[in-house]
Amino acid sequence: MKEKLPPGIDALPTGVEINGNLLRIAFMFEGERRREPLRNVTKINKASINYADNKRRTILAEIKENRFDYAAHFPDSKWLKAQQEEPKAPAARTVDEGIDNWLRVAKVKKAHSTYLNYKSKSEHVRKKFTGRTIASITKSELELFQAELLTSGFKPKTVNDIFTVVRGVWADAFSDEIVKLNPLERIENIQSDNDTEFADPFTRAEIERIAIADPERVEDSRMIVFNCWAGLSLSELIAVGSDDVDLVAGTLTVRRAQVAGEFKVPKEKARIRTIELIAPALELMKAIMADAANIEPVQITVVQRDNITKKHERVRFLFHRSTSGLLWNGRVLSEWFTDHLRKAGIRHRGANQARHTFASQALSSYVPIEWVARQLGHSDTTMVRKHYGRWISSDTKSMADIVSKMMGFSDMR
Repeated sequence: MKEKLPPGIDALPTGVEINGNLLRIAFMFEGERRREPLRNVTKINKASINYADNKRRTILAEIKENRFDYAAHFPDSKWLKAQQEEPKAPAARTVDEGIDNWLRVAKVKKAHSTYLNYKSKSEHVRKKFTGRTIASITKSELELFQAELLTSGFKPKTVNDIFTVVRGVWADAFSDEIVKLNPLERIENIQSDNDTEFADPFTRAEIERIAIADPERVEDSRMIVFNCWAGLSLSELIAVGSDDVDLVAGTLTVRRAQVAGEFKVPKEKARIRTIELIAPALELMKAIMADAANIEPVQITVVQRDNITKKHERVRFLFHRSTSGLLWNGRVLSEWFTDHLRKAGIRHRGANQARHTFASQALSSYVPIEWVARQLGHSDTTMVRKHYGRWISSDTKSMADIVSKMMGFSDMR
């Protein structure tokens, strides 16, 4: 039965409902629809309906900006209280309950993007074991589950990610004495010959083609070419602000990254760093800074390393989509770059290969690997050797020429 509207109101705003004697607002939160009554509103009239509409708009904005505090808006929420309840007693804990408990902790302790990945991967575990108690599942069943995932076409890395959830749930059960032994201690991750990610960098000739492939997107291609000579990760690149750059000193300080729509400080302390801009990067940065001179700064919220504390910053971002003026995100950047490489006549690689290109070009020019590691934000050279550095023979300088000059024999060649 349709609720009777108060005088002067022809229709309720989107997401505002009448629920008995209360106004209620509806909104999407964490992929699910929530409906919360406004218990502080005692009368339903035009003013209170406008209040409900404005409150809903505020909540939607806060959710979009990752700063929504559910308890602050709805301290008496039944749904919120259910989320905050203590886990059920141990003996009959189901896999579903174990996943919920583990994800509740991950949501607080892990980065938002990491939590979303765990939540997605946990659905595979639910589908397999929903309704079952943890104690009833044997080691052999878990190994069969691992094998089934592989034979279903999942890559080893994805299977191991899914088993990160499994390991977490069973480790909690073991710590809470729900199971006497943790079978996951005897189940290894899947090994793969392709576990190591090798760089697939751009050559200097390809970098030149990237720069000129689309005259209508010069600012966008310049961002990528700049990064071929700077070596930032994509999440770091799209979060660079004008205050991070010192053109006189020729440096850029990495202070934040943008991951899954959220600004955050880098996870490792070594990733907060000041990099030296080599000549081509510095020249490009001068043009980038000039273009950004009239852009208005915006206020953002930056999640700190504990994934709880948040700080507010005003940032004049250097990189915006030239077609819309909006900030980049990883997905949109990747989609554009795929099309851009096609226009340039270059075989497909991800935009993250600009970072690999910097490392590989430097190593191919005999730049000390320690300096390259520091520029990339690694505490030692292990990751550079394993992931980023690849020799580019076509761009490699003659070592004999370099050694001859160092030894004072340059005039004899």
